[in-house]
Amino acid sequence: MKDLTDLKTFIIDSKNPNEIDDAISLEIKNDKKYIWIHVSYPCKLFEFDSEIDINAKKISSSLYLIDKSISMLPKDIIKQSNLKKNKVSETLSACIELNENGSIKKYEILETLIKPNYEFTYEDTNEILDLEPKEEYELILLNKLLKKSFNYRKKRGAITFNNNYSKILYNNESISFETIEITQAHKLVSEAMILMGNITGDYLKKNNIPAPFRSQKINCDSKNILERNINSPVKYIILKQFIGKSNVSSKPDIHETLGLESYVQSTSPLRRYLDLLVQRQLHLFINNRDFLSEETINKEIELSRIKQKENNNIVKENKLFYLKLYFGNKKNLLYKIIFIRWINHKKNIALVFFTSYNLELLIKLFISIDTFPNKIYKIKYNCNQNSNLLEFIN
Repeated sequence: MKDLTDLKTFIIDSKNPNEIDDAISLEIKNDKKYIWIHVSYPCKLFEFDSEIDINAKKISSSLYLIDKSISMLPKDIIKQSNLKKNKVSETLSACIELNENGSIKKYEILETLIKPNYEFTYEDTNEILDLEPKEEYELILLNKLLKKSFNYRKKRGAITFNNNYSKILYNNESISFETIEITQAHKLVSEAMILMGNITGDYLKKNNIPAPFRSQKINCDSKNILERNINSPVKYIILKQFIGKSNVSSKPDIHETLGLESYVQSTSPLRRYLDLLVQRQLHLFINNRDFLSEETINKEIELSRIKQKENNNIVKENKLFYLKLYFGNKKNLLYKIIFIRWINHKKNIALVFFTSYNLELLIKLFISIDTFPNKIYKIKYNCNQNSNLLEFIN
């Protein structure tokens, strides 16, 4: 286990997170710059198919609902594995050197000990990146290196969905909306996590280790779609309607949306069971133990697919409940929407975007005029508590 406790290490996350999975560092040695990406290491604490593991796969992922959260792993495992400022933690880490064009020159994955020095919010990080104080040159250099990685992927056809989104808040029986802006701090963290997923996928592929690889094909002319909708606030939502769905398989394949030859999600083992499964395969291989078979991995992928569908329905129902409360209390107001497309015209189910809330929603839309993509309409809430979707009428 490599001791990196003297390496300046940053945690960047939202305010008061329940589970902190990842951290980043910069190491400069012999005029070479190395990106370190560290991931919490919960799989060391329990075996595959142990009681804890079986319960985790039954949950499949942590659930973040509007009124509560449900963690995938037990509190004591999260407490031991969580990365924290000034806490020595065992991690699974990657050391990455980039070429000048942002491609990967070389990397290694190993078990490490880290002791994070800083725990920043995205707002803190943005302030540092804007002001560029000399004291935080490591974070500034990390940002520049990760921008190179992003630009390299972009040249290979990667698509970035840089649209802001809305988070529903419920405090003291009051419902409100918070717009989450995609800032350079978000992009820094996102690129680090994608880079970790890239090299982890490559490592698994080269060593013939089965894992839940993720792939996606671009089934459209994305540049043309974005150019045709260049001034539209919903251009990325429109683009998503044309791109093929992502796929999870035990065999590696190209992830065109990310511009990568192989890719796995690996940086959230506290929150996602398939990430934990990726980590377990790495842990077993690094420690010269037999890793899980392809048959087992396929079984776990299918179980996760079924459970994630259930989880998505729970999240949707929770969101619908609070949206009905919100719009029900304001049923006499008119709302502006941008029409995106009909999902089922016969059943009046449409995908729309509420401009005031940065909110993309499936609704039942009863409209007396012709609808056109990208056009703004004024609608009024139709208070039907028995409907499985929100209903609006123009």
